[in-house]
Amino acid sequence: MTRILVVTHKPLASLTNGHDLRVWHLCRELARRHELYLLTVNLGSTDESGESLAGLSEVFKKMAETPKFPAHRPSLKRHFRRNDSDYFSLSYPDHFSTVTKAIAGFCEENSIDHMIVFCLVLAEFVRPFSSDKKILFDLIDSEVLTLTRQIQFFPPWPAQLRTRLDARLMLARRARAEACLPVWFNHVTTVNDADSDTVCRLSGRTANVSTVPNGVSPDLADTFDSNARVAKRRGVAFWGNLAFKPNSDAVRFFYQHVYRPYLAPAGIEWCVVGKDAESWLLEEAKRDDGIRLTGFVDDICSVLAEYPIMVNPMRIGSGLKNKVLEAFAMGLAVVSTGVGIEALGMAREGVDYMRADEPEKIAAAIKLLVEDEGLRYSMIQSARKVMLEHYTWGKVARDMDALLGSV
Repeated sequence: MTRILVVTHKPLASLTNGHDLRVWHLCRELARRHELYLLTVNLGSTDESGESLAGLSEVFKKMAETPKFPAHRPSLKRHFRRNDSDYFSLSYPDHFSTVTKAIAGFCEENSIDHMIVFCLVLAEFVRPFSSDKKILFDLIDSEVLTLTRQIQFFPPWPAQLRTRLDARLMLARRARAEACLPVWFNHVTTVNDADSDTVCRLSGRTANVSTVPNGVSPDLADTFDSNARVAKRRGVAFWGNLAFKPNSDAVRFFYQHVYRPYLAPAGIEWCVVGKDAESWLLEEAKRDDGIRLTGFVDDICSVLAEYPIMVNPMRIGSGLKNKVLEAFAMGLAVVSTGVGIEALGMAREGVDYMRADEPEKIAAAIKLLVEDEGLRYSMIQSARKVMLEHYTWGKVARDMDALLGSV
């Protein structure tokens, strides 16, 4: 049984967070085959709740945190970095040294020779161990790809000049950081082929870069039968953290270009589930009975059971949109843009979901699925089969385990 140190940059606190969801489910499955240890690198997280997921002690043999993040201002040297993987060593050199010593001590104390490290921000902290440890680095999402797509939707020059310049500088620094990952570590994984392709392009390496997607939470499986039948409402649903930039962009785009000109006149309702809705959406929902805002709900299945269709109008971002897998599991037909569905390579366009990128095509797909119950039911059934075959956490973790065995 291999002893594996899992390194994260934040406590595992909530499965509504994409990072925590991936780390938790992968580790819970890998713990069936290996002995797992958890080390959280304290980087001054804004999460002060102190909460943690239940059952961590059943997955991890031992858990620890690095010393508290310093309160003093970062060094001005950080401004001269070319590579984002030099940020902490330049900004907080003493803390950087303390953290690397803590990692070394934890590894020695527990006889660790394998690591799984999550997220780009930790690359510089674990690089010193790449010569004597087997390290699988899970980038999850390519920050370079996310930022590149976001820049495409900036207003034309010279509007937002400062924002544009800052984004370009950030992009260059993060590109250098992601290019280093396959060079420094034994294997690099992402959740999406587009993210993996970005890392390969930046680094010039392909042999040790792989895609390991997310899976569906087991507790969603029982919701399928109730959702796959006739829906109670004539409408579409979208859900997610509405403060997350790709989600807020998708909501605004859908409202302005799809719901208002096409769906509202057709009497098709739009339900948005999630916290932190922007003020403009709150005001529109007050004026329009066709927009239903629920805020955050503990039991999302009870809300989504009323809707036949999930719409995923993402234009920016990268990685894997977990909401699509959740829709597959809960029995909602999916209409998505290409960006919103790109991570699910095993799902088939026109069979398991409908793809549409232009507003009028998104609206047409939604109207078709609202009216054609037979088509909708067939698509729902097909999508569920794909999900069960390729996108369960058990299947995903076995793929990750095979990569661990190969490093």
